[in-house]
Amino acid sequence: MGDPVHDLVHHHEDLNRAAMALAATIRAVRPEGTRALVRPLEELRDSLFAHFAREEEGLFPFVEEVVPERAPQVHEMLLAHDAICGTLARMLYLARSGADQAHIATLHERFEQAYASHAQVEATLLGELDARLEPAHRSRLAALVDSL
Repeated sequence: MGDPVHDLVHHHEDLNRAAMALAATIRAVRPEGTRALVRPLEELRDSLFAHFAREEEGLFPFVEEVVPERAPQVHEMLLAHDAICGTLARMLYLARSGADQAHIATLHERFEQAYASHAQVEATLLGELDARLEPAHRSRLAALVDSL
């Protein structure tokens, strides 16, 4: 069991790379070949859903209890999760149906904006937690997040 804050930061770095790779794939796909986006969208969706579940079921309740003044940031992140997941689900639906690449690209721009904003808020929150958490809190957070 590693440090929970560092593990979340590292996992977010992996997600950032996957989101950037998806952007390159979307730009490269031919307008009539959008079904080729299904697999990369599914993979990113699954990774994001798992990451968000760890945050929503482990990290967020922990933060609200231990650092209650950060509850507004947690609420902002919850709303961002919904926007990110909703946009990603819509892109996946369009890719599966063979929709025009321009429609998917438009949604992807919204996804990128929401994801980038969310990543900044999360980085700030995790940086603050990294600076403030005592070893006992880190152990407790690790147990919460690892159990998910």
